[in-house]
Amino acid sequence: MTDWKLSKRQPTCRTCSRTFEDGEAHVSALSVVGEEIAREDVCLPCWKAHGSRNELFWWRTRHSAQKKRGIALNLEALETLCVRLEGRQEVALAELRYVLCLVLMRKRRLKIERVERDDAGEALIVSRPRHKELLRVAVYDFSPEKIDELRTRLQDVFEGAEGEALTAERQAGEPAAT
Repeated sequence: MTDWKLSKRQPTCRTCSRTFEDGEAHVSALSVVGEEIAREDVCLPCWKAHGSRNELFWWRTRHSAQKKRGIALNLEALETLCVRLEGRQEVALAELRYVLCLVLMRKRRLKIERVERDDAGEALIVSRPRHKELLRVAVYDFSPEKIDELRTRLQDVFEGAEGEALTAERQAGEPAAT
């Protein structure tokens, strides 16, 4: 089983190193570096200056000096990450995708259509409501404790994410105004 390294939200802009003010809007992006998911937090002026690079996806968020209580997952961001990890061969990313799939099935964002078994192993074939494509997600055998740990790490990665839609214009490099 792979040990995942997921970076948490940062209190400063990765580009200019300026500290975010409490409540300040900024952009968070996820990208693949080796077999790891890296998070980058960037202030809006720096984001506009460099635009989107090779990120898996990004979203607009707000800096909060206080840690929120309870679980708050941005299901749209999790679903987008699950879809964008399609076809990735790295073991850590395939495991991450499986955990995302489990979370999204529990929240009814993905629906299991069938289970396939072949020489490569077992896979879930899932669909998304209002989408025609089927996704193939490799199955891994995690202990319940490991799944809880990974779910907590995902929550840390997406901490502060707003529940806005990821529109085409935002994915093209222009974060939506709030």
